[in-house]
Amino acid sequence: MLSSPPPRTPPADCDADTYIRFRELFEQCPVSIQILGPDGRTLRVNKAWEDLWHIREGTPLMDFVMSAEYNVLRDPQLIESGIAPLLERACRGESVRLPVIRYDVAALRGSGPVRWVAARAHPLKDNASNIVEVMLMHEDVTEKVEAENALRIREERFRSLVLATSQIVWSNTPDGRVDEDSPTWRAFTGQTYEEWRDFGWLDAVHPDDRAGTRAAWLACVATKTVFEARYRLRRSDGDYRWTEVRGVPILDAEGAIREWIGTNTDVHEIVLAEAELAQRLEREKRNAALLAKVAQAARKLQTVLWSGDIAEVLVNEVRDILQAHRAVVSLSDRHAEVCRTDQAIRDRLAVPLIDRTGRHIGLIEVFDKMDGEFSDEDEAILVQLASIAANGFENARLYESLKEQDRRKDEFLAMLAHELRNPLAPIAAAAEVLKLGTASADRIRQSSSVIGRQVRHLKSLIDDLLDVSRVTRGLIQLDLALLDPMALVASAVEQSQPLIAARAHVLAVEGDAGGAQIRGDANRLVQVLVNLLNNAAKYTPDGGRIVLSVSRDVDSVVISVRDNGTGIEAGMLPHVFDLFTQAKRTPDRAQGGLGIGLALVKTIISLHDGHVSAHSDGLGAGSVFTISLKAAGQT
Repeated sequence: MLSSPPPRTPPADCDADTYIRFRELFEQCPVSIQILGPDGRTLRVNKAWEDLWHIREGTPLMDFVMSAEYNVLRDPQLIESGIAPLLERACRGESVRLPVIRYDVAALRGSGPVRWVAARAHPLKDNASNIVEVMLMHEDVTEKVEAENALRIREERFRSLVLATSQIVWSNTPDGRVDEDSPTWRAFTGQTYEEWRDFGWLDAVHPDDRAGTRAAWLACVATKTVFEARYRLRRSDGDYRWTEVRGVPILDAEGAIREWIGTNTDVHEIVLAEAELAQRLEREKRNAALLAKVAQAARKLQTVLWSGDIAEVLVNEVRDILQAHRAVVSLSDRHAEVCRTDQAIRDRLAVPLIDRTGRHIGLIEVFDKMDGEFSDEDEAILVQLASIAANGFENARLYESLKEQDRRKDEFLAMLAHELRNPLAPIAAAAEVLKLGTASADRIRQSSSVIGRQVRHLKSLIDDLLDVSRVTRGLIQLDLALLDPMALVASAVEQSQPLIAARAHVLAVEGDAGGAQIRGDANRLVQVLVNLLNNAAKYTPDGGRIVLSVSRDVDSVVISVRDNGTGIEAGMLPHVFDLFTQAKRTPDRAQGGLGIGLALVKTIISLHDGHVSAHSDGLGAGSVFTISLKAAGQT
C-alpha cells in the first residue's frame, strides 16, 4: 500500500533538486490534487486534498482510500452522478473537465463535511505516450453553490410573494380626485376609466359603506393624514368583497401634497373569519357560563344524600340553566318507558334517568322555555345533568341501604347481647344450687341438665357467629363429593326433628331426586336444609305443617321447604337472604336465633353454583324456600 506523500528519493532520471522542488510544489499546492493510477486507484494525495475532505494521513479512512479496496471508478456516488464514465475517459488518455457534483464523505464512513466540487482530470504520459498516472484536481465551489442556491430560493420566494399578493394600486390628485388610470382597479371592479375617475370610484363601494368612506377620505385629504379604512368593494362579477385600504400622502419639498398613493387589499376571508371568530367567542363565553352553572349543579347534586333532595336540586338547577318555567322529575317505570320514545318538541324536553347498569329509573322533563325553543345544546346539557342526577339517585339508594344495614347491624348487636345473656341466668341459678351443696340428687341432675342445655345453646350461637365470620372473609371451603340428595334430606330431617316435635309440627317428605346425584359438601348442604327446616319450625305456630319436597327438573335437583306459618311481608322478601335480616319475632323468643341462617344458606348454595329463592303470599300465608342444585349423574 502506497503512502500519501511521494517518495523521499528521486527517480534515477531526475536530479535531487528538481525532484525536491516538484515534491514541495505538489505538497504545498493550494489546489486539491489526487493522483490516480490508470486503473482508477488512488496513488497519492496532497495536503490541500486532505484539508478539503478531512481525511488525514495515518487514519483508517486514509488507509482505505489508498488501498486496493477503493477505486474512484467504482465509487457509488461518482457512478450515480455520472462522473465515473468521465474518469474512465481520462484513464484512457483524454483530458476531461468534470461537472460540479455534491460529494459526501460520510458515505465512506468519514466525518468530513459535504462539499460541492468541480474537477478536471488530466492524464500524465511518459515519453512513449503511455499513460502513467491521472491527475485529478478539485475546486471547492461549496460556498458559491450555496450562495447561488440561497439567491435562487430568495428569488423564488419573492416571485411567489408577488404572485400571492392581490392588491389594487391607485393614485389620486392632491384634492383626493382620481385622475390617473389604475389597471388593477379596473380589473377588479370592472369599471372603465371614465366610470371611476374623479369620485366615480365611490360607485363601486357598497351602498352601506359609501357615505362613511367618502367622509373619512375627505377628512384625511383635508388634514393630510394617512387614510386607513375597510369597506366592501364591488367585484367585476357583482359580488362585494371586503378590502383593507391604506392611502399615504406624498409631500413635496414645501410640505404640500403632491399626490396620494394607496392600495386596496382583498381581506374578505379575513373579515368573515374575524366575524365568525367573534361569534364563536361569544358562543364560547355563553357556553363557559353554562358549563360553570352545570359544574355548580353537579357539585350540588353530588353532595345531596337523599333522593327527594336530589330531585328538588335537579329541578331548580335545570330551570335556571335552561331558562325554563317548569321542570319535573319522575321516578317510576311508567315514565321510564315514555322517555325511551319521547323526542324534544317545541315546548317540552324529556331525558331519561339511567343508572350505572343501564336501567331506566325515571325521567326529567322540562317545559316552556322562556325564550324560543329548546335546542340540541339544551338537550345535551339536560342529558349531562340527568346522568349526574342518576348517579346521585343511585348513590342515595346505596347510602340509604348502608344506613339500613347499619341499623340492622345495631339491632343485631343488641339482639346478640340479649341472646348471649339469656342462657346466663339459668346457668347462674343452677350453679348457685350446685354451690350450696345441699341439693338432692334429682335437683343436682336437673341443674346439670339446665347448664348443659344452655351451654349447647350458647355453642350454637357461637358456631353461627363463626360461620358468619368465615362467610364475610371468604374462608368457607367445600369438601366436594358425589352425594345422594335423599341421604342429605334424611340427615337434615333427623337433626331438625327435635325442634319440629317440640313445636308439635307435622313434617312430610315428598318426591325424590329421580336417582340423580349432586356434587357438593355433605355437611354444608345438610346445614342448609337444617336451617330451612328450623326456620320453618320457628316461624310456624305450634301444630303447623311443614312439607319438604324433592324433584328432578331437567339437569337440576330441586328441594323446597314449605310451611303454613307466619309468612313474610312483601317489603321483607327482597332482603330475607341479607346478613342480619330477621323477620318480626313472635311473642315467644325462646327459638329466636341471630337472623343469619338464611344468609348462610344463600352463601353455601352460591358456592355450589346453585340458586335459592323465597316466596310468600304475605303475612299469615306461610312461606316457601326453594334451592336448585345441578345434577351430577345417576346413582
